[in-house]
Amino acid sequence: MDTPHEPTGARIIPLFPDRPRRPARRRADGGSSPFDDPHREELDRLLQEAMKPSPGDGGDLPAATGTVELGMSSGALYPHVPTEHIPVEAARRGFRTVELMLQTAGEYQPEFIATTAANAREAGVRVRSIHTMESLHRLLSPYARRVEEGRALFQRAIEAAVTLEAEVIVWHGPLTHEVATETEWECFIDITRGLAAACGEAGVTLGIENVSRCALSQVRHVARFARSLGEIGSREEVGFVFDPFQAVEAGANPFMMLAAMGDRVVDVHISDYREDDPSARHLPPGDGDLPWPALLRAIAGSGYRGPLMIEGALGTGDETLRRVRDRLDPLIDELFQAPGIPAPDIVPATLPEGVLQGIALFNERKFYEQHEVIEHEWHAEPGAIRRLYQGILQIGVGFHHALRGNWRGAVSLLTDGIDKVSRFLPEARGIDTRRLVAEAQACLDQIVALGPDRIDEFDAGRIPVIELVV
Repeated sequence: MDTPHEPTGARIIPLFPDRPRRPARRRADGGSSPFDDPHREELDRLLQEAMKPSPGDGGDLPAATGTVELGMSSGALYPHVPTEHIPVEAARRGFRTVELMLQTAGEYQPEFIATTAANAREAGVRVRSIHTMESLHRLLSPYARRVEEGRALFQRAIEAAVTLEAEVIVWHGPLTHEVATETEWECFIDITRGLAAACGEAGVTLGIENVSRCALSQVRHVARFARSLGEIGSREEVGFVFDPFQAVEAGANPFMMLAAMGDRVVDVHISDYREDDPSARHLPPGDGDLPWPALLRAIAGSGYRGPLMIEGALGTGDETLRRVRDRLDPLIDELFQAPGIPAPDIVPATLPEGVLQGIALFNERKFYEQHEVIEHEWHAEPGAIRRLYQGILQIGVGFHHALRGNWRGAVSLLTDGIDKVSRFLPEARGIDTRRLVAEAQACLDQIVALGPDRIDEFDAGRIPVIELVV
């Protein structure tokens, strides 16, 4: 996206499946819910491959080795602040790192870039990335002049990055309809190879973003593209730009999107969305429905150690930024190493807040709601303990099916969930897993004995409560 505020025809599809009060709808990636996801195992395998747990107790990740900070995209102040003034305004707001969105062809020109670079030096702000303007780079267009001028302008962007000492050039890639055939996809790969080589020669990394209307909008597209990265370019030449908002807007699961990108994430954009108001795009992080604690844990698990660029609108005052910092700075301090400070464990020894919330919902018999909450933590967790979270989630979903007369779904989910939790006996992360397994198994035995025709006789009073060991 050239600015985070321009309108789009895309329909926001929520990260979670719709709650029962609304008609159910399917997600473009097959869904992230065990209620209706026929591709669960395939997507789970993708997560496992991309976020391999490290050796050790519980599969915790090694300590972070870099620094992560909040940066600011010029899009966060668009259209109120001209691009060349962004470094000064960013410094006034306490940012040390910015991403510049080039908004017009004139902003690619050397004179404009030189002025902006001087402003950045004077303000003491680092320009880490340049964001190209999508409409100026229609490199798969059938109109030859548009392609020629788009390539020439992209070369100007590379030169701008060199002048500004930026590390990354953000590109959206072609629109979805431009890569509808196998030939067009191969053309996309070839064009990317050429751009990556040009960027690498200049000492800059090409970053392709998962924009909702473009070629890498879906997890399967990113996974396919990732398999070609070896032939496209080295890590220094090409990688991905992860944007969780864009993933959700495209109907993709952002955790799966990040997993598909593997260790090739070179830039991260952060903004929020509100499920009940699709027109409110690129909200400040924390003002919408995205699960930021789990998302930041997933980003930490990916190995990314660059700035998190705020694209959400910050407004003209300081109140919004203070609200964002109050929400995100503590999470960043917890998950990522600060200079000179020993790095904390990325995966805590105790249960994440989301799992605790999910357990509380489980114990209240709100099984649909518990799966939505725990699912975020299951996706975000790179270690072996994620199987425990998934097992609890599946047991809850199994009881959801049982209470609604779905015998087959109840048996399937309870069997899988009990099997996973059984790997963590007798206690794990403060959960009395032995009791949960024993009582859930007793319920499963009764459900199996009743059979499909008598599932309504299941004694719901036998459903266990998850006990926490103090």
